[in-house]
Amino acid sequence: MSSNTDDFYGFVVGLYAATVAAPAVAIGVALAWTTDPGVLFFTLLGSLTLVAGVVGWVGRRESLAVRLGGSRWVWAAMALPFANLGGLFAADSAGVETPTGPVAGVAFGGAIVVLFASIGLVAASHNRHAKALLADAPPVVSFSASAPARDRRRAKWTAGSLLVASSACFVAGILLQSDPLRYVFQIVAPMTTVFYGSTTEREIRVSSAGLVSGSPVHKHLVPWSDFESYDVTDETIVVRRAGWSAWGLRDVRRDASEVEDPEEVAAALGEFLPRRE
Repeated sequence: MSSNTDDFYGFVVGLYAATVAAPAVAIGVALAWTTDPGVLFFTLLGSLTLVAGVVGWVGRRESLAVRLGGSRWVWAAMALPFANLGGLFAADSAGVETPTGPVAGVAFGGAIVVLFASIGLVAASHNRHAKALLADAPPVVSFSASAPARDRRRAKWTAGSLLVASSACFVAGILLQSDPLRYVFQIVAPMTTVFYGSTTEREIRVSSAGLVSGSPVHKHLVPWSDFESYDVTDETIVVRRAGWSAWGLRDVRRDASEVEDPEEVAAALGEFLPRRE
């Protein structure tokens, strides 16, 4: 596998690395040298081209995609979009004088682009990891279902709370004349859709390699060692993750009433996990 390459995955990795590095370089130029729009534009363009080319060439190996897709650290990619904004917020709170307009614009625009690039990187890595493992361990049973009613209610409350909190930051940013606070709303508010998306219909596959959940564009395989037990009732199919899970958010929970044969699913899960009533 190590000698095989995946040009599309290399493009995704290169794009992600470039969108992380280019804004940081441009911000450094703005803080240390000049905020001239022309200079910043060519700094961004040059950094994007160089980093995307180099990292994309190295990252196109299939073995890298499979390893990264099977690692928890791949989720860290989604935290980096907020690094520059966090730095600006800290500087603003400490009263450090910065060229707010150009720097904040680059930081905010970069965060949005990196966020989308990170989603693509995580999805592409998970897909390739799942495909590699399922090649030798086809699914025992598959079904599709949405989240139970309890989860849908909690998702609505969480999304509403985030929307209220981000709106408060937006108002505070206007009153305090703080650009970073206003940008919190513009980034967090669209993220509330993630909570609704997590409760929609998902395809679940039970395989000897692990449990696969996802959609046609994103499939995530989690090994059985990361789970501790399962249960199937008339209302819910739940596969519990090992370790701490606040309100069961890390567990796989689906609506049993939408599954044609819940007992078949229970029998398949019973081959790999103990049942907990």
